[in-house]
Amino acid sequence: MSERGGAQMEQVEIRFRIDEGDDEGEALRSLYRHLYRDGDLERTTKVELQEAPPEEGAMGGAWETVNILLTHATALSSLAVSVAAWRQSRRSSPPLSAESNGTTVTVRTDDPEAVRRLLEALNSSHDSNSDDSGDSSEG
Repeated sequence: MSERGGAQMEQVEIRFRIDEGDDEGEALRSLYRHLYRDGDLERTTKVELQEAPPEEGAMGGAWETVNILLTHATALSSLAVSVAAWRQSRRSSPPLSAESNGTTVTVRTDDPEAVRRLLEALNSSHDSNSDDSGDSSEG
């Protein structure tokens, strides 16, 4: 069941980056496609794939980030479930850095609740920068 109207929130932008093990941005493109196609995120989230500036002599830049703009409070939980599902669907999931408002967390788990707590930490106004790994024994 969903509440009509639901809780409103200030728009929140989260940038996902994969800093290691992402040959030619394949994992980042896969994450983008997964989030873009997620019906639960469709009305409450804007998903964009952002390209890094090209290196000198290159035809184009590498994929740098997946930008998420959350416009509704329930979108954070849906985003966490979707990110966890994406991580579960991959044989090998590299650590996923998520940054918002100068705070960065690193997601290394596919547990939806752990991912939700990590993403919520991004929006906490009294937390300082953290590198919480979200490691889980089921990992």
